Amino acid sequence: MPRSVKRVISSLAMMLLLVSMVLMGRWIAVTSPDVIYAWATLTPTLTPSPTLTPSPTSTVTPTFTPFSTPTGEPTHTPTITPTPAPTFTPTSMAPPPGSSAVVLTSTGVLSQPLPVPAPMPLAEQADGVRNILLLGSDQPSTDGGGLTDVIIVLSVNPDPPSVSMLSIPRDFYAWIPTHGFNKINTAYNHGARHEYPGGGPGLIKAVVEYNFGIPIDYYVRVGFNGFINIVDALGGVEVAVECPLSDTFPDPSVPEGQTDVDWMPGIHHLDGKHALWYARSRWSTSDFDRNRRQQQVLRGLYRQILSLGMIPKIPQLWGTLQENVATDLKLSDLLYLANVGARMDMTNVKSRFVGRQVLRSWTAPNGGAVLVPYYEALIPLVEEALAPPASGRAAQRAFRVEVWNATPYGELGFVAAERLRWEGLIVTNVEKVEGDYPRTQIVDYTTTSKGSPIYRLMSLYQRERGDVVAEPTEGREVDFRVILGSDYDPCAATKAYWYTGGEALPTPTPLPQTTRIPTATPVATETPSP
Repeated sequence: MPRSVKRVISSLAMMLLLVSMVLMGRWIAVTSPDVIYAWATLTPTLTPSPTLTPSPTSTVTPTFTPFSTPTGEPTHTPTITPTPAPTFTPTSMAPPPGSSAVVLTSTGVLSQPLPVPAPMPLAEQADGVRNILLLGSDQPSTDGGGLTDVIIVLSVNPDPPSVSMLSIPRDFYAWIPTHGFNKINTAYNHGARHEYPGGGPGLIKAVVEYNFGIPIDYYVRVGFNGFINIVDALGGVEVAVECPLSDTFPDPSVPEGQTDVDWMPGIHHLDGKHALWYARSRWSTSDFDRNRRQQQVLRGLYRQILSLGMIPKIPQLWGTLQENVATDLKLSDLLYLANVGARMDMTNVKSRFVGRQVLRSWTAPNGGAVLVPYYEALIPLVEEALAPPASGRAAQRAFRVEVWNATPYGELGFVAAERLRWEGLIVTNVEKVEGDYPRTQIVDYTTTSKGSPIYRLMSLYQRERGDVVAEPTEGREVDFRVILGSDYDPCAATKAYWYTGGEALPTPTPLPQTTRIPTATPVATETPSP
């Protein structure tokens, strides 16, 4: 049965389920109210009474099976209808003095707008650092509007030569100056349509600085066709697929008008069209997983540029580049960035994500699904993401790892190697070996625990201390050996992409209070994402 027909059948079944839930909703709202609170600095209108303490959020530990398919973030969603019965009146639910309650029903519906957040403190960065905002749009590169569903801050540090990539999810519920709260992917379109100073680029730069404390120097925006042209001009891109991925995409080049794609874990060489599909697919995955795949493609393109020796040819390619992207970069700026890139190796490319650990799913007043940040947890994440390699680490060599692949699948060794490179490790070799290895093992040849990535390796492969074999060796050629056993699941390692690389983030608390007077009414005029 075609996948499109299966989806129609699944959708009809879901509609029947939703109808039954609505019929039961009124009884549930009255008999099992589960109300969560956030506090906004609005003029109090209620009589103070005891404050409800939110229950701690439970941590769900997924059970991994080989070649698992990533799913969306598990969230606690008590059963309650967005519109409670007229007779349902919460009691003993007053705000603290000086504020009034913003009541969130257990489906996350805001009864009032969120408090206007104060501007985030600016991140500390060294002289010479350049922050570029990479935007992927659903409109052609030359058009001024559209949603920007890909938002990545690229921070380039000249000393030591290094790059940090920070992905921002499209559904991040941002404070947009002059427009109020909305999904961050609408900011560019707001600026273009409402003549904000600097247009779309000006507004989205302001939004990123206000909500994340990151001043943006330049932007680069590319549409679907521009992206396809760039990838094809480079001869395609190679990516290490970690999780099985299946989807259907519109494809006017075939008689059926659509193409089914099924990628299994392994190394895949993609042309422009397939690279776009890989970066955009969302049928069987979450937006967080899509952010990871977008950075995979960018890393692959960077390697391709280096392998083709194209950095010295940038002046000759400048005209072609301008035809496919919209940017305020000048040629001199691009040459400055290219000089940094030419001196940099992949161990100093850092990938970070505004992900599950600092966001909570809510429903906006207009019913749209959004991601609300915990600001006190967002600050250290941004600081760590933009921090360059420590001077001590820059002066020492990176740890060396060799990979032994004892699984039946030959390409999994190369998939594991690519994941290790994301951790700043040097992979010396990948070898296919025979033998009975039911469990993945780690052999540690280091003689000191100082700066050791052993706990990071244990996290990647879901290992315990007993799975680590210590063989301290002086004069060693490698520091670690990873032996991929029969239980190796490359998809399991994707759960560790949201690690911050430093101390544990603080436990999120309810949305912070603020006494800032808003300059615009916080309204949500959200445009649904495609």
